[in-house]
Amino acid sequence: MFLSVGVRFEANVEALNMVETAGNYSKHRRVPYLVEEDGKLKTVYVPALSGESLAHAYQEHLVREALSLNLPVCDDCRRGEFYKSMNRVHLEKKVSPIPGEPAKIEEAIVKACVVEDVGGFLYAENPPVRRSSAFQVSYALPVKSMALFATSEPQLHARHAQMDSSGKKGNASEQMIYYVEIGTALYGFTFNLDLDAIGVSAITSKPILDENEIKARREAAMKALFRMLSSAQFGAKLSRFFPVGGIKEVAVAVTEHPFVVTSPIYDDYILKTERRLKVLKDFGEDYLFTVATEDKVPEEALKEAVDYLKQKGAL
Repeated sequence: MFLSVGVRFEANVEALNMVETAGNYSKHRRVPYLVEEDGKLKTVYVPALSGESLAHAYQEHLVREALSLNLPVCDDCRRGEFYKSMNRVHLEKKVSPIPGEPAKIEEAIVKACVVEDVGGFLYAENPPVRRSSAFQVSYALPVKSMALFATSEPQLHARHAQMDSSGKKGNASEQMIYYVEIGTALYGFTFNLDLDAIGVSAITSKPILDENEIKARREAAMKALFRMLSSAQFGAKLSRFFPVGGIKEVAVAVTEHPFVVTSPIYDDYILKTERRLKVLKDFGEDYLFTVATEDKVPEEALKEAVDYLKQKGAL
């Protein structure tokens, strides 16, 4: 089974993805973006959130959901440090002795950590072992029709030191003027989850775990997505720049084989996704497609997907 979710969310005055800091100026991530104006294409630079940022947040939620179901998570991932089993030093923390065959190394890692099962890893030693992530996430980009209204703007902040009894001010490091570049946009991004890849070897294509644990890991992966969207706990600087806004639309497709919803950066993405799915049905493939707009909240659409997967025996 394959899950694909298109998400639209409004974020006003956010600092969810910052890049380099130059002196006292912190810059928001911006990317080149194609838009059409007066019948011509042009490139503009717009605020964005990287797929790496969203993936990191998802894996942090996956850690919590896995632990709540008493599933194994390695020490690095528990701390939110997703080095994965990138070398012998990190692998020996969870697997010792290290097997000599790639399939055996993959099996040991998957059994030891849900996050590396779902999120993949690259063991860059001899022999090298690569496991692709079971989930995929796009950049969050402004919706096409509103991209020209998306903006980033620096905000001035100041930190002041009080004067002591002698009338002297604090030292220079205690007083500071700094700028944080904030963004405002209606964003869209896509999240995919290949449920059939969880608990299954990427080398032999055979199950590594028993059916009950595979279903439990799938459930943790679904709950992590549910929690990330419902809580809006993704991105940086949430302590002082928590975005004003929220999720506006969610489109969820569950299919037997890989299928990706039309990107929510397009205004007609729901209609186009429906038309594409109807073609699949003509070829005999069953599916679920549900959306949350004004009459349904995102949690309801995601719960429908969970219920459908349970009905199909995937959870």
